Amino acid sequence: MPVSENKKIDLSEVLITAIGLFKESPDNNIEIRYTESEKRYFINADNTQMLRAFNNLLKNAIQAIPSDKKGIIDISILEEKNSYLIKITDNGIGINKDLYPKIFSPNFTTKTSGMGLGLAMVKSIVESASGSIWFQSEEGVGTTFSIRIPIYNIEEI
Repeated sequence: MPVSENKKIDLSEVLITAIGLFKESPDNNIEIRYTESEKRYFINADNTQMLRAFNNLLKNAIQAIPSDKKGIIDISILEEKNSYLIKITDNGIGINKDLYPKIFSPNFTTKTSGMGLGLAMVKSIVESASGSIWFQSEEGVGTTFSIRIPIYNIEEI
């Protein structure tokens, strides 16, 4: 991973860019739902790396949805005390409980291709912005990845 160049970025713009990359997907069986608001969500992070993280999470969500199922991915940003809570929820196949401890480990994958670096990279990016990431999943129902990241505060930088 390159060194993070953290600066004030608008989280909603990063999400909109990531969503735009997947909305035009040839797979018309997936609906990505995100309600844009006039509110801006400023954080201290590396714009390119955050985009990479959200791209990875969206790609994983899309790949978790079986081809014979209408896919729905919900994205939300909630403001908490001093942080934002971003949730990306899919209605895919879910994650087997036995795999939970390995999900953010480098070189771990459940897919037939790929190197298994995606979620380890996402975790590293989120943590470089002083954030945290976790997930909840239910097999056959879907998975939610949650990211908590501090609100941009010039006084703390």
